[in-house]
Amino acid sequence: MKTLILLTLVIVIGWVLFRPITQKELDRYNNKKNRPNLDL
Repeated sequence: MKTLILLTLVIVIGWVLFRPITQKELDRYNNKKNRPNLDL
């Protein structure tokens, strides 16, 4: 059971870290209009 949980955790972490970054995600990240206003 412990092995199954660890294997699932490794797969999920690997998928999050190494998934291909799409152009849509890059555009959303680089869009300055969507950023919160942090002027204090």
